[in-house]
Amino acid sequence: MGKIPIWVWLFFLAGIALLQVFLVRNTVMGDAFIHFVFARGIAEGQPFFYNGEFSAGSTSPLWSALLTWPWKIFGENIISFVKIFAGFFTALSVLLTFAVTKKISRNSKIALATSALVTGSFVFSFWAAKGMETSFYVCLILGSFLFYLRILETRKSLPLEILLGILLGTAILTRPEAWFFAAILGIPLLVKKSWRVIFSIGLPAFLILSPYYFWLFENTSSIFPSSAARILRAQQWAIEFHGIFFTLEIFKILFTKLLPLTPFAIFFFWQREKFNRFVFLPIFAWLIFHGIFFTVIFPTTEGYRYLLAALPFFYFVAILGIWKLPKKFRIAALTFALVGSFAISGQQLFERMQSTKNCEIPFIDKTRRKTGIWLRKNTPPNALVAMKEIDQSAFYSRRQMLSMDGTLDAKAVLFVKNGDQLGFLIQEKPDFFILEEEMYREYPDWQNSNILPLLDSNPEIGESQILGDLKFILREKLKSGDTESCAHFSDEYFWWIFQVKYE
Repeated sequence: MGKIPIWVWLFFLAGIALLQVFLVRNTVMGDAFIHFVFARGIAEGQPFFYNGEFSAGSTSPLWSALLTWPWKIFGENIISFVKIFAGFFTALSVLLTFAVTKKISRNSKIALATSALVTGSFVFSFWAAKGMETSFYVCLILGSFLFYLRILETRKSLPLEILLGILLGTAILTRPEAWFFAAILGIPLLVKKSWRVIFSIGLPAFLILSPYYFWLFENTSSIFPSSAARILRAQQWAIEFHGIFFTLEIFKILFTKLLPLTPFAIFFFWQREKFNRFVFLPIFAWLIFHGIFFTVIFPTTEGYRYLLAALPFFYFVAILGIWKLPKKFRIAALTFALVGSFAISGQQLFERMQSTKNCEIPFIDKTRRKTGIWLRKNTPPNALVAMKEIDQSAFYSRRQMLSMDGTLDAKAVLFVKNGDQLGFLIQEKPDFFILEEEMYREYPDWQNSNILPLLDSNPEIGESQILGDLKFILREKLKSGDTESCAHFSDEYFWWIFQVKYE
């Protein structure tokens, strides 16, 4: 590093993290559009409404609320703004990683190396480019831990405890896993500071959380988001159908990011006589929680999106292990870790840019966006539309949407489990039904659906079919994806838009 100040290196890393966000274009994820729809609803006085009634499907209500004012300012151009917004938190994650790890290690070089691994992981920037809440959530977790460390070392900590409660409440509204993080910080503070922390930390958190959670309970008789049902289905999907596939995905994650660092993390772990138990036991509990929950119970991590909040801590423990090596081995190991991390990220960044160019634009923009625009132009403003993937289509259509996979409508889960999508339509009576062919052909939960006869007859636009007590009139047929340039599609698929009549 020579004579270059630490802060220059640090802001250089933050800049690289931010640059990566903007190198991956046109990648805003479908789930982000769900937040956009919620933000639009909040701005228009119908908060968390998707189909004309309250939806319990949001696992990040705060992220939707934060996007309300951008929606009022930018409207549908919020898609461009959200990358800047999320990118800011990606850069901030790098800075907070440095602050937390320097406070623990009291070594600027260790902290800088940890921040470099966060930057070189690319996954923080990738999910910011997707428009998701993940980088914001990482900032809240790191910020909470920073306050926690400060509370441990001071006697007069009441103001800090109140601020910690506010941050934890905010984190829980951003991701429900933060309930566990609050617990692993609260228990040590209860031991060290006495029972009063229940009030000094718990009361501010309660005041932050109570409006949404009381509203959620009032509308659903539950404090859990409806999408939590998908965790159980994901586990069943992995075990019964794609266990080998997900095992390979987990090993891919380990080999590309974590496995080279794991020996150093284990090496440090065994130096337990030097642990500060109030610092490292919460860190280990957080790592174990993510390691078990998001690779066994919920293996569909999509590029370990849900592991992000744990990665800075894992990298830190691994760097501490490297620092315990003799100096000549330390330099070699650190060089290997950093060069390897940035090299892999560079490759992933290039691959993502290429796949975005060849695949995601045709799939997202030409299919889901076209579907939403068709619905906006060809259906009444009060039309109720049922479909499985309700993200971009709901955003562009401005129509009320029924989530047929249970993501935003928990009542759909039982119908999916029984393959009775027709029964769900009969119960909810939508005006239009969109059948995404690849979902029914490729996804295990949908292959036995009783709605599939609609596809078997291969109707032409304007033709009608009777299925049960429903009459389906084909109004439009949109090609899904680009089979020549997109590896996601091996066959030609379509999205079928049916008008539904009730006999």
